[in-house]
Amino acid sequence: MKFLSQPLISIDEPRVVLVVEDEDMVRRTLTRVLNQAGYRTLEAHHGSEALSMVALAYPYLHLVITDVLMPELDGRALGQRLRERYPALPVLYISAYPSDDLFHRGAPTSNAPYLQKPIEAGELLRVAQQLMLSSGPNASVLTYRAAPLDRHLPIDDPA
Repeated sequence: MKFLSQPLISIDEPRVVLVVEDEDMVRRTLTRVLNQAGYRTLEAHHGSEALSMVALAYPYLHLVITDVLMPELDGRALGQRLRERYPALPVLYISAYPSDDLFHRGAPTSNAPYLQKPIEAGELLRVAQQLMLSSGPNASVLTYRAAPLDRHLPIDDPA
């Protein structure tokens, strides 16, 4: 049996993640966790802004993490447009609402990669890495459900 002695995604090969979240504190926290893990990040406040950023950064973009419920263009509509235009780009949906509630409303599909807030930092990084490693046409069939964990993303006042 062979064991990995290094992370699967090294800092020598920087990965770029777009975080789409309308709540400033949550967006900053997610980007801080990703940056501390060696990822480069871009930030968007809503889906329309994210679409513009993806159009410019796509060849260098490896993952989109989007809140589901946002003003202007929500995460569900964003994900649909990204699947149409950039089918190889993985999208991770996040929301404070339970997945059953969201999926019954049709946002997004029940087999979409999804984490419920509050999100544990290690779980976010594990799922992000998994999605980037499996990016391509089959990435959208991966489903994640965060188990309740003791350590959630730190929320503190940015100084």
